[in-house]
Amino acid sequence: MTDGNVDPLVDKNDSRVPRRSTRDDDMKIGIYLCSCDGCVSGILDLKTIADGVKHLKCVKKVEIVNHLCSKQSIKNVKKDAEKNSIDRIVIGACSPRTYFRLFQGELSQNGTNGIIIEMANIREQCAWIHWDDPLAATEKASTMISMAVAKLRATSMSERGYKTVVDENICDGCGICASVCRIKAISIVNDPQRSGKKIAFVNENICDGCGACVASCPSGALDQSSFSNKQILAQIEAATTGRIIQDLSSPNILVFACNWCSYAAADLAGLKKLNLPPNFLTIRTMCSARIDPEWVLSAFSKGIDGVLVLPGKLGHCHYEIGNLRTTRRIALLRRVLSQLGFDEMRLMLGFVDAEDAEEYQHEVSSFISTIRSIGPNPLRDLELSRKRR
Repeated sequence: MTDGNVDPLVDKNDSRVPRRSTRDDDMKIGIYLCSCDGCVSGILDLKTIADGVKHLKCVKKVEIVNHLCSKQSIKNVKKDAEKNSIDRIVIGACSPRTYFRLFQGELSQNGTNGIIIEMANIREQCAWIHWDDPLAATEKASTMISMAVAKLRATSMSERGYKTVVDENICDGCGICASVCRIKAISIVNDPQRSGKKIAFVNENICDGCGACVASCPSGALDQSSFSNKQILAQIEAATTGRIIQDLSSPNILVFACNWCSYAAADLAGLKKLNLPPNFLTIRTMCSARIDPEWVLSAFSKGIDGVLVLPGKLGHCHYEIGNLRTTRRIALLRRVLSQLGFDEMRLMLGFVDAEDAEEYQHEVSSFISTIRSIGPNPLRDLELSRKRR
């Protein structure tokens, strides 16, 4: 069991800084898909997925492996990465909440000290909830792998945990971030480079990575390591590239899930084999308070039909008040969407705790039904035409 106050995905004492280049021309991404002894490959057509993603930019190797989490399989992946000079790896397997630290710890110790890991949860959150529609599940899994590749390509080599970082060249010391931070990890200090100017300073020893301050920054000076705006927007781009070409009668949904609450509930729904329509893709954040209005507006501008935000229930937030901030922000954003001519029902908020697998199933299914009744995003035809050019 993991202590509820400890991030299960990142070692906060890990000070390793990879040394590889971040230029696309230099990146070499390896994709390793786990068949899970038939638990995944019995539903998903992994060969079709492999054939579909091997042409993605920067991808140098795609391989299907059985029991990818076994010690021998990890050793084989390490050897393969060394042989092919792979410095970024996508693991298409189970939940990052369960195995991310295992892969990160083992694969980052291959002698180069420069491998970055990303996981796509194609087991619990794809194969096991779409077992009744293997074709649609396979298509969705392909898009999930594409989103993981897009995030890796947008990932800085100096990512450290989930800490807030400050661009001192942009920060004007307004203090909003400090007022938002519930644990007082941010202070406003004199800028040593600009006389008379103030900037935000983040105490990394205190910051717990909720990201609420980042979403509240009016100047864009703040960002979150491992969940940066660039990474999330890259995932949205990858999600819409593959999905909006579907028949217009099939709604395409984007779900933002809190790592501690609704994402955990989604994993549990998979373990219980609760059936869900395959019309949605999920982007994980550490807290729903990290969700930036820019992400939502970007999703709609690229043809997504509906956006569902799923924090934990009020009073149960891992970060205490993150879901309260989310509630207020989504209410305001729905009004903005309405003024832009969108049906505000295209953006909804649901509350799901980690153990509420059935509630998660209900929220997602109900939202898909709502969007199906509203109809396609009016911008989808425009975005489809743009992508086909």
